[in-house]
Amino acid sequence: MIENYKGWDITLTWDDNHSFINNSSSYNTFNQKEKWKGVNLKGKSVYGASLKEIRHIIDYPRLHK
Repeated sequence: MIENYKGWDITLTWDDNHSFINNSSSYNTFNQKEKWKGVNLKGKSVYGASLKEIRHIIDYPRLHK
């Protein structure tokens, strides 16, 4: 976990190459927009390209539907 923001645990989903060693095909198809992941206590997940974008999605969820 990188940060807890308003009850959401925010993590970097590909901070190292370890996740790509086991499945090299996923490296080619990895989406930049899913670099960061936020998960709340109910298990809802949101994805974004930056920590700032994740915070914006959490603060203004209606703008990102």
